[in-house]
Amino acid sequence: MKILIIEDEPFAADHLELLVSQLRPNWEVLAKLPTIRETVSWLRSNQTYDVIFTDIQLADGICFEIFHQVEIDRPIIFTTAYDQYAIKAFKLNSIDYLLKPIDKPSLTTAFEKLEKLQISTPHAQPTGFSTEQLQQLLQSIQPTYKQRFAIKIGDNIRLVPTDEILFFQSQHKMTYLTTEGGKRYPVQYTLQELEGLIDQRQFFRINRGVLLRDRAIQGVTMITNSRLKVKVPFIEEDFIVSRERCQDFKEWLDR
Repeated sequence: MKILIIEDEPFAADHLELLVSQLRPNWEVLAKLPTIRETVSWLRSNQTYDVIFTDIQLADGICFEIFHQVEIDRPIIFTTAYDQYAIKAFKLNSIDYLLKPIDKPSLTTAFEKLEKLQISTPHAQPTGFSTEQLQQLLQSIQPTYKQRFAIKIGDNIRLVPTDEILFFQSQHKMTYLTTEGGKRYPVQYTLQELEGLIDQRQFFRINRGVLLRDRAIQGVTMITNSRLKVKVPFIEEDFIVSRERCQDFKEWLDR
């Protein structure tokens, strides 16, 4: 098998290539391409690939734009950071949708499906959707994130746009948000609830008590090989990234 990887996160692309080499040593990764533009250019001059692994959301748009510009007649395996329940509909009509970070068991299952398909119907596109249907389905499952928070201050209500929030912090059984201007307000949500309301590409829960925006990070320092501390505005002491979250945090930073 000759594989094309379309992925704009270098760590994720390298990780997938490593897993391929471990699980199928005789398979070959022909290229790792980060953008729609580069992929379209590559596909127009290369027809030697057997299967495509592609992330859905690339740096310059949705991967389906590639299929508008180049006819694809080979199997496609999509990789995605979407919630596993949201992608259930996709799984019914494709070889597989792999939830990132990809692990060996899920990739092995996808390979086995691919191998069975290649034996029965070589060079067949497995999806039962047209490109337009895939786009519509993608739009239907994309989460709608909270745009603002209504904060009660005495008898008044102030609207705080999510885009102005640097981090959420849980203290003394309360949750507070801190804005770019250094204002701190209580919110009526737990951190766990907030994780489902805001875009996790922009926010990351670094420990049990802090949900942090990428824009708030002023510096990251290693304490040990498995511990990190993060400097943010308006807080004297640095936030500590919990040990179990360090690797995921590094991957999130490098996305």
